[in-house]
Amino acid sequence: MEIFLAALGWMTAGTMLLGIVYRRTLRMLWREPVLRQPVLIIESDDWGAGPQAQAAQLRRIAAVLASYRDCRGHSAVMTLGTVLGVADGTRILADGLRNYYARRLDEPASAVVLREIKHGVERGVFALQLHGEEHYWPPVLLACARTLPQIAAWLGDSDAPRTEALPAPLQSRWVDATELPTKVLAADEMRAAALAEVASFRRIFGTTPRVAVPPTFIWNETVEAAWAEAGVQFIVTPGRRFEARDARGEPVAMGPAIVNGERGAAGICYVVRDDYFEPARGHRAEQGLAALSRKTRAGRPTLLETHRANFLGDAAIAEAAVKELDRLLSSALRTFPGVLFLSTEDLARRLQQRDAQLIERRIATRLRIWLRRLWLLSRLRKLAWLTGAIVPAGLLYLLTWRSASVIQTP
Repeated sequence: MEIFLAALGWMTAGTMLLGIVYRRTLRMLWREPVLRQPVLIIESDDWGAGPQAQAAQLRRIAAVLASYRDCRGHSAVMTLGTVLGVADGTRILADGLRNYYARRLDEPASAVVLREIKHGVERGVFALQLHGEEHYWPPVLLACARTLPQIAAWLGDSDAPRTEALPAPLQSRWVDATELPTKVLAADEMRAAALAEVASFRRIFGTTPRVAVPPTFIWNETVEAAWAEAGVQFIVTPGRRFEARDARGEPVAMGPAIVNGERGAAGICYVVRDDYFEPARGHRAEQGLAALSRKTRAGRPTLLETHRANFLGDAAIAEAAVKELDRLLSSALRTFPGVLFLSTEDLARRLQQRDAQLIERRIATRLRIWLRRLWLLSRLRKLAWLTGAIVPAGLLYLLTWRSASVIQTP
C-alpha cells in the first residue's frame, strides 16, 4: 500500500510540475484550432519576375491542378509566393555596379509569365501571396557584387537571373547579409520597402495581398507592422520567427513557437508551413501523403512547401516534379476522400472566424487531438514517462476514443 501511495504521489506531483512548467505550451496547443477535415495546400514560392520559361511550367502545373477536385468540387490549389522584381544585371554591370536597376513583373519582358499567373488565378488553381519586391535587399546585393566575383557573375549570367542561385543569406530580404552574422537594417528603410512592395503588388494584380511569405522565413516586427498597415492580414511561418542569420549563415529563432491561428503584435494571423515537397531534392508523393496523414491526425492543415526551382532548369527534373505533383494529388484524394483543397487565405479566414463547418468544437474530440499534439513534443513525451504523467494522459486518451472517428484518418 505504501508503494502504491508513493507512486501515486510521485505521479501526481510530476503531473502538476509538468503542467506548471509547460503551461504556455499546454494552453497554446489547446487554443490552436482543431480541423474536422483534412486540408491540403501546395505552397510554392519564388514565381514572378525572372525567366520566361516559368510560363510554360505554370501552364502545365495549372492543368494538373485543374484535373483534381475535392469533395466539394473545388480544384486543387497552389499558392504562388510572387516576387515582383529581379536584378537587371546588364544595366547594373554596365553602370559599374554603382546603382541598382530591376526588371519588374509588369514590364513587357515578363508579360507571358504574368499572363499565365493571372489565368491560373481566374481558373481558381493559383492563389497569389506576396513574397517580396525582390528576393533580397538590393543595396546588400549591390555591395556584395562589388567585393564578391561570384555575385557579379550571377548578375551577368542572364537577362533575368534566378535568385535561387544566390547564397542563402543573400536571399533573406529583411537583413543586412554583407557579413555574417547578419546585421539589422534601418527600421525606416524596412517600413518604406514593406509598404512599397504591397503597393507594387496592388498595381500589378489589382488587389491587395492578404497573405505574405517572408523570403527564407526571416522577418521582424517592423516589417510585420508595415505589412499590416498596408492591408496584409496573414503571414505564413515555419512555426517560429527568425530575425537574423548567425556566423554560419543559419537562421536564428526568436521567441516562442507559433501555432495556426495565433496573432502577432500587429494583429496579423499566422499559419504554419513546416512540411516540404521538393521533388528536385528527392521528395516524392509518398512523403507528401505521409505529411498529410500526420497533420490530419493532429487536427492541423497540411501546407506543403515547394519552390519554382523544382519545375525549372533541368528538363528531366522539371518533368519528374510535375509527375510527382500529379501523383500526390491523386494519392491524397484516394486516401482521404474528404480532403479539402483551400487557398491559404481561405484557410486562415476560416480559422479566424472559427468556422463551425471546419473547426471542431466538441470537447472530447479536442481533448483527444490535444493529447496527440502533446505526444509529438519529444521532450514533453519523455518527461511524461519519467514523471508518471503518462498514466492520467493515457487514461484521458482512452476515455475519448469514441471521438477518434470525427477526424478523418486513413
